[in-house]
Amino acid sequence: MQTQPSPRIIGASVEELTQAYREGRLDPREVVEVMLAAARVAGERYRAISTLNAEDARAAARASAHRYREGRALGPLDGVPVSVKDSINVAGLKRWHGSRAYDDRPPASIDGAPVRRLREAGAVVFAKTAMPDFGQMAAGLSSQFGTILNPWNTALSPGGSSSGAAVLLACGIGPLAVGTDMGGSVRLPGSHCGVVGLKPTQGRVAYDPPKLIGVAGPMARSVVDAQALLTVIGAYDPADSLSLPGRFEAAPPLASPRGLRIGVWREVGYGPPVQDEVAAVLEGQAARLRAAGARVSDIAQAPFTAQDMRDMALYYDTKAAFELESLAPPRREEVLGFFREMLEGARHHDAMSYLRAEAAALAAAARLRQLVDAYDFVLSPVMPVVGFAADAVGPPGCGRFDHLGFTAWFNLSTQPAICVPVACSASGQMPIGVQLAGPRFADAGVLALAAWLERQREHVFAYPFVDPGEPAHEPE
Repeated sequence: MQTQPSPRIIGASVEELTQAYREGRLDPREVVEVMLAAARVAGERYRAISTLNAEDARAAARASAHRYREGRALGPLDGVPVSVKDSINVAGLKRWHGSRAYDDRPPASIDGAPVRRLREAGAVVFAKTAMPDFGQMAAGLSSQFGTILNPWNTALSPGGSSSGAAVLLACGIGPLAVGTDMGGSVRLPGSHCGVVGLKPTQGRVAYDPPKLIGVAGPMARSVVDAQALLTVIGAYDPADSLSLPGRFEAAPPLASPRGLRIGVWREVGYGPPVQDEVAAVLEGQAARLRAAGARVSDIAQAPFTAQDMRDMALYYDTKAAFELESLAPPRREEVLGFFREMLEGARHHDAMSYLRAEAAALAAAARLRQLVDAYDFVLSPVMPVVGFAADAVGPPGCGRFDHLGFTAWFNLSTQPAICVPVACSASGQMPIGVQLAGPRFADAGVLALAAWLERQREHVFAYPFVDPGEPAHEPE
């Protein structure tokens, strides 16, 4: 009699895990032990882990195993391992917000809204993931966790600020992660690490305390898994005054993009030029959509200026400087020195300067909203470059915001945008993603078109999965 092969655990999808649970070929308790062991490896090798949630995860896995034995699983995420970014509260675990400045704070007393939704669905929260100080860098630089490394190439950055979340997914550790995004923080590491990152419409995923431009977002190795996560965490929660009513509902799979109006956005108007390799990947996806009957047209004008970027930078820097100012003077010294120096100027801006910058940045974002609303969807790069050094804040010659033009403005416009990994660099060492964005509340459509693009993808990603049995070595 033939027996079915043992299902894989590292690199498994949501459906692969839950089907194996239903058929008795896998047990959530077995899976969580593999996840914890693999996360320890990724923590030591790539500095991807904030903290493990071992005992709580084991208890959740035991409860899930019992439900599966009785045939009463709670839903499509029951027993599925999920990691959560350090900035999101998990009861009983520390929240450093990426910075050693918070090392004296007690563990969180309650779960954040996305974690509450995960627990209700039976998901197993097994780890919190590392991030840069205050979540205010699109790089993996942290005073608490060190320099977070990209498993595709440890000389390069994993992006940020959901750095560790993307690293774990690229390593095959869990099919799902919850990140947060205030300027591209799920999409940028998505492109750096070859995973999907969705910034939903502002308010679609409840987040507490409420944020005007920050949102929790699903991350996964596939669009279908990211969508499954959004169906769970994309629900109203009274803790977030900006939370949208109801619950996210997925659209049916898109058979064809025929007739869809797709705008192709190639230039921001400032920052580093789009590298030829990135431009070629974008053109390839535009051609694919055009060949399938979509009405693809160019967005001719660059919508932003260097002054727009300076206004946005002042707006974001002042928010970060306010967080720095809220710390006791001795604790401020624990923040990364170069980051602290960057914020010095913003600490001394007066209220009128801040409000002028905010008004200008929001007016620029409104221009983007009008531009996107002229199409069904907009296709663009996620970032203008393939990657940059692990110890850098951005590409050579760039500051914190210069290379975020394709992503950050969608936070200010509050529209949904997703990174879809579609290719690898010519060297084969780094993934390249494209971004799809849509009008407010078009999350389901954005996901459906992203899934269509993913299904057409010719490149097969050879993810750098970890072996949980390997010894973990500190990076050199």
